[in-house]
Amino acid sequence: MLAGFAGYGRDPSVRNLPLRRRLYFLAAAAIVPLAAMSGVGLWLLVQQQQAQAERAGLDLSRALATAVDAELSHSVAALEVLSTSLTLDQGDVSGFYARAQRVMASRPDWLVVILAAPHGQVLANTGQPMGRALPPIVEQGSFQRVVKSHAPAIGDLARGARGEYAVPARVPVLRDGELRYVVTAAIRPQAIAKVIQRQRVPADWVVSVFDAKGLRVARSRMPENIGSQAAPSLKALMNLYGSEGVGLTSTLEGDEVYTAFARSPQSGWTVAIGIPRGSVDGAAYRSLGAYAGGLLLSLVLGALAALFIARSINRPIGELRRAAQSIGSGGVPELPPSEIAELQEVSDALRVSAGQRARAEAERESLLNSERIARAEAEQARRRLELLASAGAELSRSLEPQATLRAIAAVVVPGIADWCRIDLVDAQGQLQRGLTHHADAQKAQEAGRLVERLRPQPDTPGTMTWCVKTGQSQLVNFHTLSELSEIRDPDMQAFARAIGMRAYYIVPLIARGRTLGAMAALQAESGRMLREEDCALLAELAQRAALALDNARLYAEAGSAREHAEAANRTKDEFLAMLGHELRNPLAPIVTALHLMRLRSSDANASERHIIERQVGHLSRLVDDLLDVSRITRGKVQLQRESLDLRAVVARALEMAQPLLDRRTTPVVLEQPDAPLMVQGDEVRLAQVFSNLLTNAAKFTPSHGHIGVRLRAIDDRVEVIVEDAGSGISPELLPHVFELFVQGRQALDRHVGGLGLGLAIVKTLVEMHGGKVSAESLGEGRGSCFVVQLPLAASPPVPEAAPAPAAAPHVDGGHRILIVDDNIDAAQTLVMVLEELGHMARFASDGSSALALLDTFVPEVAVLDIGLPGMDGYELARRLRADPRTQAIRLLALTGYGSELDRQRALAAGFDEHLIKPVSIEGLLSVLDRWLGPQAATA
Repeated sequence: MLAGFAGYGRDPSVRNLPLRRRLYFLAAAAIVPLAAMSGVGLWLLVQQQQAQAERAGLDLSRALATAVDAELSHSVAALEVLSTSLTLDQGDVSGFYARAQRVMASRPDWLVVILAAPHGQVLANTGQPMGRALPPIVEQGSFQRVVKSHAPAIGDLARGARGEYAVPARVPVLRDGELRYVVTAAIRPQAIAKVIQRQRVPADWVVSVFDAKGLRVARSRMPENIGSQAAPSLKALMNLYGSEGVGLTSTLEGDEVYTAFARSPQSGWTVAIGIPRGSVDGAAYRSLGAYAGGLLLSLVLGALAALFIARSINRPIGELRRAAQSIGSGGVPELPPSEIAELQEVSDALRVSAGQRARAEAERESLLNSERIARAEAEQARRRLELLASAGAELSRSLEPQATLRAIAAVVVPGIADWCRIDLVDAQGQLQRGLTHHADAQKAQEAGRLVERLRPQPDTPGTMTWCVKTGQSQLVNFHTLSELSEIRDPDMQAFARAIGMRAYYIVPLIARGRTLGAMAALQAESGRMLREEDCALLAELAQRAALALDNARLYAEAGSAREHAEAANRTKDEFLAMLGHELRNPLAPIVTALHLMRLRSSDANASERHIIERQVGHLSRLVDDLLDVSRITRGKVQLQRESLDLRAVVARALEMAQPLLDRRTTPVVLEQPDAPLMVQGDEVRLAQVFSNLLTNAAKFTPSHGHIGVRLRAIDDRVEVIVEDAGSGISPELLPHVFELFVQGRQALDRHVGGLGLGLAIVKTLVEMHGGKVSAESLGEGRGSCFVVQLPLAASPPVPEAAPAPAAAPHVDGGHRILIVDDNIDAAQTLVMVLEELGHMARFASDGSSALALLDTFVPEVAVLDIGLPGMDGYELARRLRADPRTQAIRLLALTGYGSELDRQRALAAGFDEHLIKPVSIEGLLSVLDRWLGPQAATA
């Protein structure tokens, strides 16, 4: 430009100008372009700063959106780990609740963990104690998405039952493709706020995070605005641009800011960043003001030093141009100091802008690095969860040990290692070769034969025996094959060289405190090393494998125990059937002899016979209950209810216990009212209750000690108190005295001992009558007191006219009756009774003798025992039916085998009737009357 003016001075056609005017022109030529260039530069600077701020804000909003997604992904990953808990496989909600509590301790940003069924019922809530009523699911939208898609979901901000804001993260719990549960973690909004704080955003910037519905989840300022909508201008900007954009908006405080927002495609959340307008435009406007003052000063001084001013302005302007271009291309400008203050301010502004850009780029790179690390960690966690889920699915398919071994080996190879070896401890505590697995079946067979042949020393570290013995794990990586020579044991080194081993990790299999064996993962042809995370995964797999193997062992033991129990139960049933038969057999001749005494004698000794008959009847019922003691303790006894005066029942109980009470020097003290105490119940069973209590009192109380019985009516119940001054009950035993087989300390001779069934039966029978029983004692040696309470009947029954007595069974004499029983007393007494009634009766002690009698005596009725020696009663009945002489004979089974199965078997063998010993003569005569009496002849 100066050269152009020089040419102009030498042109003769141009009028010469004075030097002053030339200087003025020179000054003007110098100042005007400088002013124009400075104005343009400042304008470009303002535009560039705005564009830079917008780009930085947009980049940061994207990075923050990624960081928020990463934080949510961490929570989802942690939930997925929690969802693999074995307690969910077992349906153990309490166990899951305990584990969730432990996880909550390591996740302070979680408000609560919730376990829910697919239909929405809440099963566990760490914010509530187990067993308490639980609040319903909040924010149903994300819950239904998980139920429909079987995929994790992030919900929207919502208030919980306690009014706290939280964001639900939900994962499905899938087992064999079926949705079993939905696990939810309520994430505090503070967790998202911490993500913002970690990014070190300038203090005057405003950062907000909105969920998919546009509710504010976190804000760098005024956090109390959580849950509110975006400012109207920001909402309009987001509606205008969609997924991301930049524009000028106003904050909730009314400040104008350059706003950049980005919406995450993964979660649908939006991150908005507001940069104060003054931070972007202030420096440029200040530079513009300084430029105007400098221009005015330049005009004043231009007339005096136009050339010097022009030269001093052109050079720094060129530097500023280059600095602006450098900043635009991402470089760092080098600006020398300027003597002009205005230009120096512009230079400083450019330096500040360059520094802000560099910091923004560094922060963006840091966020990207964090995102890459988070993605890598999430991928590792996903792979670990997939392997563990696969292992859990495989191990749950079988309770057979070999199938379990193959399942865990299939998970280890080739997903983690090239080889897998498992050895197990047998029942004798010896380590046995279990499995050697490789993807190549031929290699696995060859290695298996090698394992059988090679036997390393048991104390060599790294061997299976050493691992089981010490319970320790070991990890070794061989970076080169030459390092295998460092293995000292020759057999172990030979195996390592045979497979080309590059690394191994051995871990014991321990379940429920018991070492079951050891598992080794080996690397060979892949050349991979085993890392710490691989070992952690292998240790987890080993733990699951050990539990599966132990479950298989327990299942096998349970099956064996069940078989033994079933065999013992069969033996018990057979024993009880035989016991019932043997107990009933002696009772039969007693009952028959009593009836014979009635037939032959007068009323002499009638009272004694009545007592014997009543006690035999009572004993018969007790024998029936003895055959199935569980029936009475489970309340399966059938009561024969009637209106009873409890005073008479207690009198009968005293009579039953009289043999023990007669040995005492001090009689029993009985206190009872004069009026009847009416109850509804079974007389025999209630007498059994009080007889048991009195018998216990007599057994455990010295002969001179006090025993008392008190009866009284209290409100709507009757109370019977049996108290004694005997050995008492210890405080430890008192709460358990009514349980089966519970007894106090006994002397070696057990002169007062029993089976521990009496009080258990007392409790059951009292409760069956709608009452209750309790025990009290001050301790050993201080006596005891038992209180029985029964409902009081409304009023004593009104006596009714006695019904006409039923006609006694009558069978005319002269009939031929055969008795077959190996109990001679029973057979003879029954024959004697029948002969007294005028019948012709014969008896035989076995089946062969009975068949031999047919030559001289053909009976009309045969009364047969079942348990006969040699030929049993069933076979004898079949032979009698097959004999032409006795085809029309009536057969009666009279036996001690009294079950329903015994009755059905007797009828199937050809018997016409089945009676249980001891049978009353009236009952027997009733059957004979039906077969041989007058009505039978007319039928």
